[in-house]
Amino acid sequence: MEHDRESAALPLGDLFADGPFPPHHHGCFGCGPSNPASPRMVFERRGDTVRGMFTMDERHQGAPGVAHGGIVAAALDEASGSILFPLRQPAVTVNLDVNFRAPARLGREFVVTSQLTAREGRKMFIDAVLTDGDTVIATSRALFLTVTQSHFTDLGATPGELFSLGI
Repeated sequence: MEHDRESAALPLGDLFADGPFPPHHHGCFGCGPSNPASPRMVFERRGDTVRGMFTMDERHQGAPGVAHGGIVAAALDEASGSILFPLRQPAVTVNLDVNFRAPARLGREFVVTSQLTAREGRKMFIDAVLTDGDTVIATSRALFLTVTQSHFTDLGATPGELFSLGI
């Protein structure tokens, strides 16, 4: 199923109210408070959109003064995965298509937003945008595939560790 980037966000249900999310888990690269490399992204639900804020520093540097493209892609993936929180749906990234539009300067406050734009069986299509003020830094289209809880527990997650996914 091909979907239109300009399509409206799909509903995220009522399992999680508008407001802030706890970290996916404490060691998470994107949002984990116990991971020393984490930019400590903080996410919240706003209707059918997820919004995150964070700052990148020298730990995330590529070229001097600019964030590495990998952390930019990771931020978009993290925002896309945060859509799973209000859905309480375990899923994994299958594909992440990133378009870089402007350099991401270190020390700036970034906003990343995501929305679920289509579903087809186990497939979820999620679009995300990373901005610095009015400047679009990068956009992405992600394909996530729903999985069973055992996908994560078989890899070592313990019950209750991935509350964000209902595990």
